Amino acid sequence: MKQLSFILYLFLFSFISQAQFELDSLKQKWTTIGRESIEGVYSLSGNSRSYSVALAKEEDVYKLVYLEGGLDNWVYGDLKGMIAKSEEMYEGRWNAGKPTKPNLEDVKIVFGNKKFILYWSDWSIDEFKMTYPEEAKEPTDMDKVIMDYAFKREVISIPIQLSDSGSVEIPVMVNDVLKIYVGLEKTSTEVIVSKDIAKTLIQTKTLGYKEWKEGNYYQFIDEKKAFEPPHIFNLNSLALGEGQLTSLEAVISEDISRSMLISMDVLERFGKVNIDMDKLLLTIKP
Repeated sequence: MKQLSFILYLFLFSFISQAQFELDSLKQKWTTIGRESIEGVYSLSGNSRSYSVALAKEEDVYKLVYLEGGLDNWVYGDLKGMIAKSEEMYEGRWNAGKPTKPNLEDVKIVFGNKKFILYWSDWSIDEFKMTYPEEAKEPTDMDKVIMDYAFKREVISIPIQLSDSGSVEIPVMVNDVLKIYVGLEKTSTEVIVSKDIAKTLIQTKTLGYKEWKEGNYYQFIDEKKAFEPPHIFNLNSLALGEGQLTSLEAVISEDISRSMLISMDVLERFGKVNIDMDKLLLTIKP
């Protein structure tokens, strides 16, 4: 909030003082002393609007200055927007009004390979392609890697709970159908499930004969037959937060105090794990 307020102050001050960039001077500056990779001339083409802006750094912010195009009441050199770095993206203000009568709108910008995506306050987007000193290649589809980088979470936080015995239990989604709190165990077995959990997965049709690795599947599902371990099957998926593991080996047990356990080794495959017992919070850094 302080950063946006600072940008707003600079924005209004820039209008009052008629601060402008001149393209030839910018080009000379970039040639003699260099530029940052995102500095340059960008163009928006499409829909009913087509125009170009120069993006250049001034102190701790980046200014976007109008060069040419079909914007009413805008002339060469007018300040169009100001942004600053904010974690994985850039945030700032854009003047959707006239230079003499500003109508400031909060915007977010994500930079990719010789282009940037501008997110308006309603989350509609415009894609600007660099035309100088480098030129964006065609086609200019929004690469998935840009979106992943822009919105990835450096740390995922997941609430946990304690069992009646005081053991940690974490929420997982099993085979995309069963959401359940599972216990943690230091064991060489990846996953341990009770007979009831296995039969629930069978009923949801996400566990069947083809997933069975050891034991007699048809004997297991026959209520008249006695349970004769071992029974081992492949778990199709185990999701925790935004992460997911596939093809885990699960062992069915009838002698277990909790319906499902996973090993600490499995948990650590999601990323660097930290458990805060005071806040009852599990954090994972992918």
